[in-house]
Amino acid sequence: MIAAAVGVVALLHESDQTADALRREELLRRAEELTRLIERTPDGTVAVRLSQGLAQVFNRPGATDLFVVRADGDGILATSRPDLAPATNAWPSATAEPRYSRIRGFGAAGQEYCALNLHAESAAGPVSIMVARSIEADTLAHTVLKDFARDISWAILLFALALLAVGIWSIRRGLDPLRAVSVRAAAIGPGTTGVRLSGDGLPSELLSLVAGFNQVLDRLERGLIVQREFTANAAHQLRTPLAILTAQLDQLAYSPSVQLLRGDAARMNRLVEQLLRVARLDSVPPSQDAVELNALAAKAVRGLAPWAIGRKRMIGLDGPDQPVWVSGQADAVEDALRNLIENAVTYSPPQTEVTVTVLPEGAVSISDHGPGIPEQDRQRIFERFWRGRGAQGAGAGLGLAIVAQVAEAHGGSVEVEETPGGGATFTLLLKSAAANQAVPPRNRAAVNH
Repeated sequence: MIAAAVGVVALLHESDQTADALRREELLRRAEELTRLIERTPDGTVAVRLSQGLAQVFNRPGATDLFVVRADGDGILATSRPDLAPATNAWPSATAEPRYSRIRGFGAAGQEYCALNLHAESAAGPVSIMVARSIEADTLAHTVLKDFARDISWAILLFALALLAVGIWSIRRGLDPLRAVSVRAAAIGPGTTGVRLSGDGLPSELLSLVAGFNQVLDRLERGLIVQREFTANAAHQLRTPLAILTAQLDQLAYSPSVQLLRGDAARMNRLVEQLLRVARLDSVPPSQDAVELNALAAKAVRGLAPWAIGRKRMIGLDGPDQPVWVSGQADAVEDALRNLIENAVTYSPPQTEVTVTVLPEGAVSISDHGPGIPEQDRQRIFERFWRGRGAQGAGAGLGLAIVAQVAEAHGGSVEVEETPGGGATFTLLLKSAAANQAVPPRNRAAVNH
């Protein structure tokens, strides 16, 4: 559009320049023709015998064109307007090169003239020829040229707009396949490593890029599969000897050393169990079934109640009267809830209660009254194997990472904030789902020591 606007301005300017050039060219041709028509008569006088064309220009009634022929030192030899000829004495002197000038306020009507002065050799000797034409006489030519330029300018602008619209449409249409590839690439994650980019509809110049990107995805997928298989196999191989070791430690008589060994064995069992959960989440994306969140929360609380009683803590459950259906995989969601509850119980002081609240919008919040989580650590706690300073319990930094992975796989989120009065509150939000089943309504359930 900028180029079109510049072109329009240039066209209007050029139309004015063209009109001036045509006027000057016409004056020059008349001066040259007058030079050829000058002749000396047998009696020695100088005469200018106008051609039919020049006679119509200079001698017609109301003519606004005039000429003056002067001999060097002899005064005026011929003129088309004797009444105006003396007034031309003040005009610029003639040279061998044409000299153009604008004369304002000339004649009785005070018109503006475009004048040409030329010094040339003729049959009567050297002469100065002055040819002038009223600017008003060229009004029609200027008007025609300006109207033409104006009409062309609109056509140029409309053509530029049409070209711009077609260009934008063509570019957007041509980039649609690339945009689709970009969306597909952005959706690839750890759980969708089998997805590959399609080159359908792409320009041939981009096919090699798509092929190279797919090869990178192939290598990454093979690496992730090897890593997941190693983690799962290692965890499975460790479960049997750890189970045997735990059983043998349980048969030994109590002593401080045996108690320490039992704690170490419990810590290793927990780590192996979490590694298996990670491997299961990494290898198999959770299905998107409709599950009832109240029932899952109650099941997790019941399963952890004996463990919490042994640690002199309480677990309370609050839920709405109506079922809360969410979209997800029951085992994965239950694992996430168990990890959150275990984490809350671990960090809660003795004789305090961990509150599990099921919310109607498809969320579960777990609140404790422990030391809380510093603001700067609230994002890092969901990283694998990260444990903050002063971390308690036998964990390996995988529990909250599993919760975050479950939330991401289900299109949900997990957030942490401070509990009123001190402590931390974790909220697991999942996608709501419609379901035809119902579960018995439940209110508050509590497990005390």
